[in-house]
Amino acid sequence: MRSVFLVICLCLLTVLTGVAAADLNVVQTSCNILVAEEECRIVCCAQVHNDSDRLAGLEHGLLRLTNGGEVIAEESVSRIWPYFLDPGGDGYVFETVTFYPDEDGNLEVPSITGVSFEMNAMDVPVSVENNMLRAEMHIERMETGGYIMACTLANDEAETAWNPQVTFGLYTDGGSLLYADGQSLDNIGISGGNQLELRFMINPQIVAQWGGYGVEPAEVRVKGYYRQESD
Repeated sequence: MRSVFLVICLCLLTVLTGVAAADLNVVQTSCNILVAEEECRIVCCAQVHNDSDRLAGLEHGLLRLTNGGEVIAEESVSRIWPYFLDPGGDGYVFETVTFYPDEDGNLEVPSITGVSFEMNAMDVPVSVENNMLRAEMHIERMETGGYIMACTLANDEAETAWNPQVTFGLYTDGGSLLYADGQSLDNIGISGGNQLELRFMINPQIVAQWGGYGVEPAEVRVKGYYRQESD
């Protein structure tokens, strides 16, 4: 009886150690600054990787901006794009921190030496995984100096893809993340065999900053997806 109990314990240990909990890790981050008369917006994004063998969602997250050893801003991260990451898959988070003028009306652009995202993951049942759409995107330069990201979402399945979503990351030719964005299209459906055209604009201020750093976008990684209406 003791040997049988030992075998059962070993089997349970094998099962427990062979299934890794969801684990979201930040691969790289990027920040861009937009300055207007009444506010300064720090637009931050991160490429996130699911290092586990489970479908992973975001339980909660935190964006932190630092100047040396001082934390100058914190912002909650409410979601990841797509909602759930496949095992070994990548996605994006992006949040904006806004700074306003002081009591004397002076707006100071903050000095930022560090940006970090903390991701707390949760396991997600496979039954609620995303359904993928065929997505294509290309970069168009605007006369004003910014970029237009022209995107096509195509539904190759027979069922209608309700509430489609798209997310993309913009990279240099060396693979460095410059920018990430996404959009949810609530109460919109793409019927089977049809497609939807979308356009994203990247502010000329941001593009000018890239030029100041001597970098430019060379690659776009885009994903389109939807979830079942009953999810």
